[in-house]
Amino acid sequence: MPITARQRRVLDYIKHYFEVNQEAPTIAEIGKEFGMTSSASAHNVVAILEREGFIRRIPNVSRGIELVEGQAEAKHEIPLLGVVSAGNPIEAVLNYETVCVPRDMIREGRMFALRVRGDSMIDEQIRDNDVIVMQSKQTAENGQTVVALIDGSEATVKKFYGSRQQVRLEPANPNYKPIVVRPPQRVQIQGVVVGVIRKYV
Repeated sequence: MPITARQRRVLDYIKHYFEVNQEAPTIAEIGKEFGMTSSASAHNVVAILEREGFIRRIPNVSRGIELVEGQAEAKHEIPLLGVVSAGNPIEAVLNYETVCVPRDMIREGRMFALRVRGDSMIDEQIRDNDVIVMQSKQTAENGQTVVALIDGSEATVKKFYGSRQQVRLEPANPNYKPIVVRPPQRVQIQGVVVGVIRKYV
């Protein structure tokens, strides 16, 4: 089965930790990095990565995680269209680069990516300078993380909550207030976030 975006970020973190420290992170370090409230959550993610063949675990060893050699993953190239704000809305900035993403992030229909500026979505593990992978959609379900265009020009990434009277674009950072837009027709959904790519540099 394809791994989720969160599991992908944990795998990327483990790989980066190996590159820097020449050893594996502990379960506690993984949990701390991703804000997991219990060691069981980190254990569960690591167990899934082992089951899917990305890593191997050595029992009863604190740093007993090994990367599986030769784990080749198919990559897909999608357009990196520009920059979107995870903060206050900013005017959409477009360019026409491309980025390679793992196969398990690909969904039906058109896919594209955007680079994030700002920190209003950090509790959803979307940080400044991350690349978000988007499935192009014009509608979204309440609670989904979307890129929305306000009044045709101001783009932002937020959690979507819509009704007949208004659209509420909810941040995932207590330092930011929700953006409430009336009438809802002023908001155009550009796509739904299906994954995040981060470089640990």
